[in-house]
Amino acid sequence: MNLRQMEVFQAIMIHGTVTGAARALNISQPSVTGVLRYTESHLKFMLFDRVKGRLIPTAEAKVLFAQVEQVFAHVESVRRTIDNLCEARTGMLDIVAIPAVGAVLVPAAIGDFLATHPDVSVRFQMRSRREVAELVESHSADLGFGFLTSVQPRIERSEIARSDLVCIMPRGHPLEALPRVSAADVANYPLVSYTATQGLAPIINSIFAEARINLRPGIEVGLIINAWALVNAGAGVALVDPFSALGALFANVVVRPFVPSTSIALEMIRPPERPLSRVGSAFVKHFTAFLRRLERIAWPARNAVPVRRATPAARR
Repeated sequence: MNLRQMEVFQAIMIHGTVTGAARALNISQPSVTGVLRYTESHLKFMLFDRVKGRLIPTAEAKVLFAQVEQVFAHVESVRRTIDNLCEARTGMLDIVAIPAVGAVLVPAAIGDFLATHPDVSVRFQMRSRREVAELVESHSADLGFGFLTSVQPRIERSEIARSDLVCIMPRGHPLEALPRVSAADVANYPLVSYTATQGLAPIINSIFAEARINLRPGIEVGLIINAWALVNAGAGVALVDPFSALGALFANVVVRPFVPSTSIALEMIRPPERPLSRVGSAFVKHFTAFLRRLERIAWPARNAVPVRRATPAARR
């Protein structure tokens, strides 16, 4: 039996007459009768006894009907899956991000996305900048998120947001009084800076070189999240990317805009030869909108600031 024959058989079983089956299927009665006769001839056994204008299922028909119901349950499941795939309501997404944006920002965006796409399966990993690129390049991840990604021929970078470096300091620090913090202001205090392998290191070194300020870091770290942790512990101040959004983890940290303005792009990376799936495209669109909402509502560099002026303090 093909699906059309099963469909006609199911309709007759449910409605009990050719007329009822034809009406349910929106086809003519002769069409229903023709399909039924052909099916019985092909099966070489009767499906219905004809009794006073009604079709009474045979014992064989009752056994067959249970199986046909299962087939149509699977068909309906396939149809729902197709609809979900068309609407990006289901699918699998493998995401990887550097720790700076993977600790808070990307998980928050994933959670927000899954609230409206509960049938999507997500695998999420935090890896180093090099490992993010390698996982995307090898197709082990669908999407990668980070910034200052090195140019490589087998990955494609797309900017999804851009904002300026910010300065973070312990709550109650003298720099908290400033509406914005400059390189000269930072020079008066212990600075948590970065090892040479961290992407922000050459950018920060260049800022201080152009300001003709001798940069003497108090502590060097390899990860931006370590800078947040040290500032939270009162070990100094730091310049960080604008996307980390780690304030929820480090309540003792205050954020201020940094001048001169130095923009950083949040990047999505993916294999250039493999188009994004529908669910992947839906997530990128959702993530971009999520970033815009964050900027409007609570982007950390826009914190309200007091108006009093800081006084320089001796370097500890």
